[in-house]
Amino acid sequence: MNEEYLKTIASPCTARHTERGSRFLAFAYPVMDMQEIESRLTEIADRYPDATHHCYAWRYNPFRPVEFVQDDGEPAGTAGLPILGVIKSANLINALIIVVRYYGGTKLGKAGLIHAYREAASLSLATAGKLDLDRFVPFSIEYPYEQENQIRELINRFNMEIEKETYLEKVSLTLYCRAAHFRELTSVLDNLAHLGVRSKAEPECFRPVAGR
Repeated sequence: MNEEYLKTIASPCTARHTERGSRFLAFAYPVMDMQEIESRLTEIADRYPDATHHCYAWRYNPFRPVEFVQDDGEPAGTAGLPILGVIKSANLINALIIVVRYYGGTKLGKAGLIHAYREAASLSLATAGKLDLDRFVPFSIEYPYEQENQIRELINRFNMEIEKETYLEKVSLTLYCRAAHFRELTSVLDNLAHLGVRSKAEPECFRPVAGR
């Protein structure tokens, strides 16, 4: 998978599809971890307890993609895999698509099911905004108040995101810097150490960005 083109869903989206009487309700979600995946699955299960099937696929972890499919009683390979195929075709990561089916009385056959689940999943992404993902380094920085202007200039220069700000005896910030810029930033911060500026980096992560 080419990281340069990794994307995720900007916000939850839904769609409906009907195939020979059966109704398919599709839900696409951005997800960051298994806890969020399980929460979304429980949410839909609770909302549509009378549905005939709850089928889904998810894919997350840009560093080492993990995938899972669920046919929920449909013939093997006719629901979860087509949904996953839609996710992969869009080159999405950290994405979950759930398709709820209400049986309409007419059997669709394997080919019909594959088409129906694929179509429902595709429709859920048709209007979904997509966000590029890029590598970031989360880090904390602590500095005396007299260095405030200099640090703010660095934040603007490297276009960093501020996660948290604390003002006590010193200023403490939690920030995200794009990994491509972090080596240069580290060099600058090292030159400020004699002024009481301290920083600590955490492992890299992926975060959505508005554009590259």
